[in-house]
Formats: sequence, C-alpha cells, structure tokens
Amino acid sequence: MRQAIPEQYAADYGYPAPDQVEVTGKGSLRHLHPQRQLWKPYNNSDSQTIIATSQQAAVADALVSTGTLWGFNIGSASTGGHGVPLQQLDAIHHIKTGYYQPYTIASCANDTVEGSADERPLAFPIPPGVLPQMLPEHQINNSLLSLPAFPIQDLSRAEILKTPGLTWETRLRWIELPRDPFNASAIGAVILLPKTSPSPDGASTQKILVCTLGAGWGPSTLNTSTQLLGSSGVKSRISDPEVVAKKVFSYKSTEQDPGLPKAEDVAKLSDGFFVFPAYPERLINVSTNWAQYLNPMIVDEGVTVFHRLMQANISDDHPRVSAAIILPSLLANGLARIGFESSLQGDLRMTTNAQGESNADIDSWFRGKGDAFVVDPAQSKEWVKLEVFSTLEGYAYNTSGAGPKVAIIFLLAYCTFAFAHTCYAGISGISSSSWDSIGEVTALAMNSTPNLLLRNTSSGIADAKIFRLPARIFAMPDQAGEGEHLELVLGDQEETVVAKRTLKINRVYG
Repeated sequence: MRQAIPEQYAADYGYPAPDQVEVTGKGSLRHLHPQRQLWKPYNNSDSQTIIATSQQAAVADALVSTGTLWGFNIGSASTGGHGVPLQQLDAIHHIKTGYYQPYTIASCANDTVEGSADERPLAFPIPPGVLPQMLPEHQINNSLLSLPAFPIQDLSRAEILKTPGLTWETRLRWIELPRDPFNASAIGAVILLPKTSPSPDGASTQKILVCTLGAGWGPSTLNTSTQLLGSSGVKSRISDPEVVAKKVFSYKSTEQDPGLPKAEDVAKLSDGFFVFPAYPERLINVSTNWAQYLNPMIVDEGVTVFHRLMQANISDDHPRVSAAIILPSLLANGLARIGFESSLQGDLRMTTNAQGESNADIDSWFRGKGDAFVVDPAQSKEWVKLEVFSTLEGYAYNTSGAGPKVAIIFLLAYCTFAFAHTCYAGISGISSSSWDSIGEVTALAMNSTPNLLLRNTSSGIADAKIFRLPARIFAMPDQAGEGEHLELVLGDQEETVVAKRTLKINRVYG
C-alpha cells in the first residue's frame, strides 16, 4: 500500500510514512511499520538504513478475541463498587509484560557483476544497527563497495549470475552470512536488477544490490481498542523507551558514535529502534531454506512477490531504497507469522444462577478474581500465558477511593443543613414577600437616608469593597415622630441600635 505523505514526515522518517502498511491475521488487523534508522555507526555508513516491525499474528488475534469477549459481556458485569458502566464508548486492551515482537533492519549497496568471468569476491555492507566495537573493524574493506563492507572470499560475483529467474525480472537470492565477521546479522540478500533488454547473463554487466539484514526479538507493549461496532487495528510500541534510551546513551562515545540518539530522544525510540546490544534483546538467525518462503510465486501472474513489490516503486529515489524497505518488511512479517495458527485455549469459565441457568462468570473476570478461561494444568505447562490489562472509557458512577467518599460526606452535610433550614422556616413562619423585585429594592433605597460610606459613588463604583459592606433594613422614626418607616442601612452598627431598630414581626410600617 502506497500513500502520499507530508514533507515533514518524509524528512523525519523517510519512506514510507509511519503506520502505512496494514497486514491481516486470522482475526486481527496488524500494522507493519517501516521507518528510517536514526543512527549511523560510521560517518560514511548507509543513510537509508530501514527498520521494520510488526505484531505477532497469534498474539494479536488473541488480544482482539479477548477484546471482543469483553465487549460482548461488559453490559452484564457487576463490578462491586468499582464503577458500573452506563454507556461504553471505548475499551483499551494492553499486553504490557512478557510480549516480544520482531524488529528487523536492512542496509543495501549498489554493485555490479562484469560478466560470467568476474571472479572478484562479493562483499556485503557491515551489519546495520550494531555498535562498531562489536565488529572486527580491521576486516572492513572500503574499496569493494561505496559503504563499509566485509568481503566473502569463497563467494564470487559470477556465482550470483546463476540465480534462477528471467533476466528482465527482479531476482532475489538469499545468502547465509558467516558469523565472523558478520556479528549480529540475520541473513544476506543479493538482488539482480532487471535488464532493459533480454540477454544471456554473461553477455553484459549485471547491476546488483547487496543487502545485509539484522533481526531480533524486542520487548513491546501491544494494544487494541474495542468499540460497540468492533475492534480497531492492533498497534505496539517499545516497552520502557526511557530505559532503552538510557541504555543506548551509556554506549555513546563522542569520537566513535556521534550519531547515537540522546537519552531524551524517547519519542524517536518508541515506534522502532535497532542498536544492538541495547535493543532488541534476542537476536535471530535466519536460514536460506526458511527465507525462501518469504518470496513465493504469484501463480496468476507468474512472478515472485518481491518482483511485484519492486515494480511498485515504493521509493522514487532509487531501487536501493525500495529494496531496503521491502526486505526488512518481508522478514518482519514472516517472523511475526510464526505460529500464526495458534489460538486461545481453554473453556470459558461458567457459573450457575439461582434459576439453574449457566452463564459466563464475567463478574470474577472483571473484578480480577480469576481468569476468563479454565485450562487443564497438565496440558497448559508449555502454553504461553499473557496478561491482558483492560481499561473502559465511558460514563459510569464510582464510590471507590477516598475522594468520592469525602465528597459524599460534604454533600450529605449540605443537604442536612438545607433541609433543617427549610423545616425551620416552614414551622416558624418567619418569611417575607417584600423586596422580591428590583423595583421594590430601588424604592427602599430612595426612601433611605444617604450614607457617608457611599460617597464618591454617584458616577460609578470604582472599589469592590463597597460590595463587602453589611446591609440591614431598620425601622427608623419619621420626622414628625409619630411613626416609623423602613430604611436600608449600610455598615456596622452598635448592638443597642440593632436591638432598637430591628423589625418587629406582624407590624405594619409606613
């Protein structure tokens, strides 16, 4: 699958874009993620080194199956005070520990074969993603290729011309590389580029690409999400990228490895990284017999998978870049499909209700009191057990923890106070229907004696302290002294004044 990508992604990641290729399993949709390596062991090393990784098919299928089972039963679960689902929006499922997935890397260089009499030894680029101190640098030959390379003395260029296939097709031949000097390499590959016009192999110069591939198992975190309508694709990231960054940084030497990422470059390490021995942890050796299955024949077209992919021109830069993307991707997908026929084992744990009906024991599973499946201990000794962590996103009510309990106490106290006040007002009968509108309050203010505290406010209120003054309604004597009227009084008052001027119940004021 080829997609146009923004320029900023091309600059940061190279080709193709992150999460570009989707591959299927029996019950899951996985992501095959190729990206450019961010580190060069030597200044003149390959700048187009590509890393690829993909989730293990069997584990991805199992995770999706678990998420589907979760989605079917979430509505009937009772979580005992730890949140009762009201509406499910999304559920995230993780495998955080014990999971490893393949990480592959490739470096390719241009070369030629000058006819069937070319007996020069064939050379391959140094193993990509390996620290220089792990390689026998004294054996590096800088003249056979444009990149630092190790020659194989017992493999001549003329021998490569015997690779089966048509000369106008892209042919692929796998080469097992010796452990010394190719430390930490998985396998080699020679690509015979198609000739523009049909001719015998030995009649003209044959352009070739020589590639060195590395592979390893790296600890990763696997995740997917389930919605009401189904599951999304399965994705993964490197486990503990901060730890990996610090480990890589510990190998950094200003003179030897100026290109190693810094410890704070965690974001660049999360999706894919290959600097052995920092990451991945377990190297993989690939035999040519096994590798042959990575390049099957497309029966309907009569060409190989590799030839068809190279024809797609994944990168317009050069066939070398396309090969550096395709080869680690094929290898990563092939490794990820090892054991793809495996599936979840065991029987779903069941429970019987009071009516004698048998149902799935979902409550125990959701409360973390047991596994969802029942397995035979003897049979399951050699089985792989992975723990799935699930998080429900949606609306729910929750009473667990100190926060909700304290909030409930305050809310009950407020409700008690409000209820007591309502009862007191209803029983005592002390209430007033006066001054329940702006007009009534304005009339009361206009009928009141001017207050010195309100001086300098006729053109506007500039100080908020005016609003902090206490306000009372007092019964004040009329000027004639024969009755009383009500006034709005601001500010603190003496207790004797308050006692004398307080309104009397059931009294009419003029």
